[in-house]
This record gives sequence, C-alpha cells and structure tokens, in this order.
Amino acid sequence: MKVRSNSQSMERTSFHAGQLLTADDLNREQDYFRNKLKRHNRVLHGFGVVSGLRVSIAGGKVLVEPGFALDCEGNEIAISEPQMMNPLSATAASRVAYVNIRYAESCTEKTTIESFEIGFGEENTNRGHRHRRAKWLACGMAHPLTIAKLRNNSQGWSVDRGYRPPEIK
Repeated sequence: MKVRSNSQSMERTSFHAGQLLTADDLNREQDYFRNKLKRHNRVLHGFGVVSGLRVSIAGGKVLVEPGFALDCEGNEIAISEPQMMNPLSATAASRVAYVNIRYAESCTEKTTIESFEIGFGEENTNRGHRHRRAKWLACGMAHPLTIAKLRNNSQGWSVDRGYRPPEIK
C-alpha cells in the first residue's frame, strides 16, 4: 500500500544508530509532538474553557480567575494565578467590551516560554464558530478566545451574566 501525502500528514525525524543530531533534527521532533497534541486538542476536544477563568469586577478592576482553556489552534492556555487588570481605558467610549485570552510564546536563546495574554476587544472572537454534539468546533486559526462580555453603564463596568463562553466538558 502506498502512503499518500495530504494536509493532515505530519513529518517526524527517523533516527538511526550513529546519526549526528542537529538542532534542526531536535526542533523537528519537538514540532512533530507539539503539532500532534494541538491536532488532538482541536479534533477531539474543540475549543473553549476547560475549567476556571471566571471573570468578575472587583474594586473597579477586572479580575480573571486561574483556569485552563484550549484555543482554536489547539494551544493550551493555562493561567495559574488571578489576573487583575485596569478598567477598560482603551474602550471607555464603548458600552460593550469583551475579555479575550490568547496563547503566547516568548523565546530566548535557550528556551521558549509558553504563556498567555489577556486583553479587551470590541467584538466576540468566538462568533461564527459552530457547535455540534455538545462540542465547539475549532476553526484551526490563531485568534483570541472570548471568555466574558462586559457592559458599561452609569455605575461603571459590570460582567454580563447572560454571556456564556464556549466550554469543553
């Protein structure tokens, strides 16, 4: 039987005794397993909040609780400590704002640190995604995950309890 290449194919290094390994070989090996995990997350679990990541307003600041989520690319977003952010000065003129989280990496010469970014946006980045059989279907594209909707009124910002972020059960 002949193996056919398609967009789902993945390449990994084949090792043999006495082989001189280069940085490219080792990076390719890491890429293979990272991409395999991301594909597993996208296809089997979809995208959304796995646990935690509740949003509240405390003392005029936005608080995001620790938690775990998967984005549409299959990246894991882990927030281990509460995150407090200043009020929404960038969107102060708006009546509605969304709290978005995004997978982020920072690289040094010897390490790559997987992290996250939290920000505010004027649109729900989950809009347009499909839901089937109790699972949110990942689009495979890199974009933030909207975890809360905020409303601005005469008393200031509040969390819209009617908004439900995508969840992975």
